[in-house]
Amino acid sequence: MRSDTSRKLPIVLNDHAAGSWWPSFCFLLLLSLMLFVPLRLSAQTDTFIHSIDRIKKSVIPVLCGAFTIQGQFYSQLTDGTGFFVDDSGHFVTAAHVIADLKQITLQRPIPCTMAIYIPNDGWERNATALNVKWLVFTDCDIDDSLDLAVCKPRDKIPNKIYPVTFDTFQPPDGSPVAFTGFPLGVVEPLTSRGNIAAYRFVDDSDGPKEFIMDKGTWPGASGSPVYSPQGSVMGVILQRGLNEATGIAIARPSSFVLKFLGSKGVTVAQRSDKEKKRPH
Repeated sequence: MRSDTSRKLPIVLNDHAAGSWWPSFCFLLLLSLMLFVPLRLSAQTDTFIHSIDRIKKSVIPVLCGAFTIQGQFYSQLTDGTGFFVDDSGHFVTAAHVIADLKQITLQRPIPCTMAIYIPNDGWERNATALNVKWLVFTDCDIDDSLDLAVCKPRDKIPNKIYPVTFDTFQPPDGSPVAFTGFPLGVVEPLTSRGNIAAYRFVDDSDGPKEFIMDKGTWPGASGSPVYSPQGSVMGVILQRGLNEATGIAIARPSSFVLKFLGSKGVTVAQRSDKEKKRPH
């Protein structure tokens, strides 16, 4: 007969034993989530802010201006936005921006010359005056069916420029994006952030021909680059929503932009598959 001290008891957790560790586990889990989520949000915010600063170096206003008697150039009207796509100075904008400028040139009594400008010292938030280099352009390759244009300044660009990097990846609905441009005649770039709302007009070979963002924009934003938190350009702003559609913006995806640029012999940088798989 076995003594009581030799009996083997099943390993169970009674209510008292379970109560001694379960609250502690829940507390530690909650604490880790409270610390982890803000860190993740902070990392994403920091990534976006860095990308916005980088894209601001790539965008330029597309405008018409005139020369004074003294030979100085000044802006008369900013009609849209463009962004550099290679080191030789090619920039992309919306085709209707160029068409509008040409129409304005015909209507104005004072000749209006198409031009862009680059800040000599970068965009300075607290600057009282903007020191810029004016660059006149005359020729653009245009595809009206895509509402895209690629242009190049007439003279060599003396300043350092920062071409964008394209990405043809199409993130799911709800993914965050930003776009930077020169709406409402602003003299320095303005950035908005929103989300992809939907894709539409699917093309058999190149995918959706447009995507919609749940963030409205203003006149002059046409031609602005739309980009991911990592700063890769995913499309070009074409138009803003009007009337019942106020509050949205429509863009042409990068796959169509790249095909258009390739047909014009313009080589640009693309985000590689290796970079896409790299953790952020």
